[in-house]
Amino acid sequence: MAADAAADWRRAQLTDGTKNALASLGFRLEDDGRVLDRKTRALSEDQLAQALRSLGLSAQLQALERLKLILSKEEPSAQDWALVQSLKAQLPPDVAAAAGANVDLAALRRLADADISRLEAAFDGARSLKDRLAGALPVQAGPRSGFLPLDDSERRVGDALNAATANTLAQDPFGRTVLERLKDKNGRPDLPPLVVQDLPGAVASYDHRRGVIIVDRGTLTMSVTEDAGPGERAELGRRLDSRQALLEYLALHPEASASFAAKNDALLVHELTHAWQDRRDGVLREMARGNLPQALVLEFEEEAWMSKNQYIRSKLSRDTKASIDDAELSDYVSMTGDRQRWKRDLYDRYRDYSPAGALTLRQTAQVLAQRRERVKKNPAPTLEKITAKTLDLTAITLASRELAQAQEAESARLKEQRAALDGSSLQAARVLGEHYLHKAQDAARGTDAAAALSKAKDFALKAGDQDLLKKIRSAEGLTR
Repeated sequence: MAADAAADWRRAQLTDGTKNALASLGFRLEDDGRVLDRKTRALSEDQLAQALRSLGLSAQLQALERLKLILSKEEPSAQDWALVQSLKAQLPPDVAAAAGANVDLAALRRLADADISRLEAAFDGARSLKDRLAGALPVQAGPRSGFLPLDDSERRVGDALNAATANTLAQDPFGRTVLERLKDKNGRPDLPPLVVQDLPGAVASYDHRRGVIIVDRGTLTMSVTEDAGPGERAELGRRLDSRQALLEYLALHPEASASFAAKNDALLVHELTHAWQDRRDGVLREMARGNLPQALVLEFEEEAWMSKNQYIRSKLSRDTKASIDDAELSDYVSMTGDRQRWKRDLYDRYRDYSPAGALTLRQTAQVLAQRRERVKKNPAPTLEKITAKTLDLTAITLASRELAQAQEAESARLKEQRAALDGSSLQAARVLGEHYLHKAQDAARGTDAAAALSKAKDFALKAGDQDLLKKIRSAEGLTR
């Protein structure tokens, strides 16, 4: 194939994870197979291959840094070694092979160090002094601007989705708190841009590299077709078979955006919490420009999930008949039942999802400290090398400061958030009891009604609400 042939992501048979990673770097995967860069220029086969190689090397470096954190312990635990096994698919082959049975810790450490040096040298060679100078400047708080080129239809749809989200959340006290966090200098909600892309396995996701919330095209299409009459759904689905067709439809039907926001309000609270984290702290911005290791920060995820559940609690307190997504409600129930276990399960899920990336703020700081030591040891025989090393150490120092400030502030925020949720546990149990009683009364099948009544009784007993128990027992008599 000619070196300048246009890339086609479909022909390349990229995995969903790779497609998401490319999108997070600012590339756009078009329906016709083209891969566009941030200036909407189409990539060639060679350029796509280069981008994929860079992604692969980044994944290896991330896994190696996670491995180094484990190997910094004198005697890694059985749990640590289980994590090492999960990392093997991302590790360089020589390191993965050495991490097998009868492992020699000293030899594994030497191999990991050598491969980290090799990978860092490859990335450093592609960075100019101008790049290093930009990375050594302090990060600026607030929303991003001009980072993602959008055409007119994308802007109109994004604005409509943002307006619908703001209108939905403004109806709830905690929803208004979420909007308040993202207000502009004039006191108006300033939500991050919402862009419609393929997002396999998720409904929406905040992308800290671009400062945008990605909404999954398939989920959005499903929402639109669900709202159509039974006889219209199949035909509408065929009409919306491309991203552009969906955007054009949404631009003409703002009610479709309003419906999507209403159905996914709790999930959007989660993603808007990540946007707030990005604006208030420098951590995600330092990750975006490479000064901090790429991490899926576990405390940030805990905060986002608890914010989502605070919204659900507030929504149910206003209206116990409120419609809540089954998965979101199940998570809220788990959190109110045993918050400590809920937190352990949440962290474990993220570690399973991203063995290399799921880190606490403390672990992120430890990885950064290891980076600093490696940079300090790098030889600097020329003035240019001395300047590069000085700028890199300055960038690490600034990133470390941002990380320390975020760690202290986040600890206080989580403590306050947990206390608020724990202090309302009896009220939450009563509200959940009433909610499941309503679900039982609305159930079309007897088995569904019985299951909902069982849950209603459990929560009423936990709340000690005798009046609610009487209502539940009365409903049980009607279902027998």
